[in-house]
Amino acid sequence: MVWRTIGWTGKLVCLPTLERRPFMIDQHGRNINKLRISLSEVCNMACTYCVTSLSDHKRSPEELNTDQILYLVRLLKDHAGIEKVRLTGGEPLLHPKVVNVISGINEIGIESIGLTSNGQLLARKAKALAEAGLKNVNISLDSLDPEKFKQMGRVGKLHRTLEGIEACLKHGLLVKINMVVVKGENENEIVKMLEYGVDRGVEVRYLELMAMGPLYKKDDFKLINMHEILRRISKKYSVQPVSADSDSTSLRYWVPGGFFGIIPNESAPFCSTCSRLRLTSDGQLIGCLSNPSPVSIRHLLNHADPEKALQKLVKKSISFKQDATFTGSSLVMSRVGG
Repeated sequence: MVWRTIGWTGKLVCLPTLERRPFMIDQHGRNINKLRISLSEVCNMACTYCVTSLSDHKRSPEELNTDQILYLVRLLKDHAGIEKVRLTGGEPLLHPKVVNVISGINEIGIESIGLTSNGQLLARKAKALAEAGLKNVNISLDSLDPEKFKQMGRVGKLHRTLEGIEACLKHGLLVKINMVVVKGENENEIVKMLEYGVDRGVEVRYLELMAMGPLYKKDDFKLINMHEILRRISKKYSVQPVSADSDSTSLRYWVPGGFFGIIPNESAPFCSTCSRLRLTSDGQLIGCLSNPSPVSIRHLLNHADPEKALQKLVKKSISFKQDATFTGSSLVMSRVGG
């Protein structure tokens, strides 16, 4: 028997000790050890490939509070083998307690804590985020031209994102830039973005469009594929493929002075190496973007014996994972965490 707190409110009771299972392996043999948490579905930008308008971003009425998020993270770490956490949204920096969430996750013992942001609020928050235990930041930057930046994002200012990048570097955060390449909009900036990253020691990752949300089954799908990205870069620089982590979603390349990556959602889908589990802002697990069947774990917040129940629910969620090809979904990325 062991004394332990029950639920996110911390009531102390005596329970039998349960056997722990340190990891979750899906039906395709993948170790599912990464958790992406959508802190909120609210965002201060409205990128054209993500939503149809800014009003599409709506806060869930059942959004988890900080203590509830941390309780579920601890359960997923201790009883489902989660080792790495990335905070997403929406825009995670709009969450009023984002620094507390990061420090809490750090205290739980998660050593790899990342965040994905549009960078609009990073300049004034980078120092506090780093001090709380944040390790790395992926920053969305689709254009270095102010007008094009606003056209693609509908809202926001380029200089704020650029200032956010500089602030993150100043405070020791590992930065990667995510550039979604859209035909007829920003493909002419592929090389320019690479040079911007190399000059700062920052790895740029080019993302092929994903057939999700407003782009799902859309006839006018403005795809620039990985071969075109490589062709444009190779016209100016020597490019050599290099190894990436075994569960990486990105193909990685060397150029003189630095590295870049390509996330080929359409050309060479990363499904076979996917090790991610997603948690929505209202407490539902999403195991697969192509088959986003939600599995709620919110009720475990007040469950007297949550461990076995959690393991069953995680297994159910990851059972929806595909093994090869991303097939798209009508689900908006801010719902599940980009």
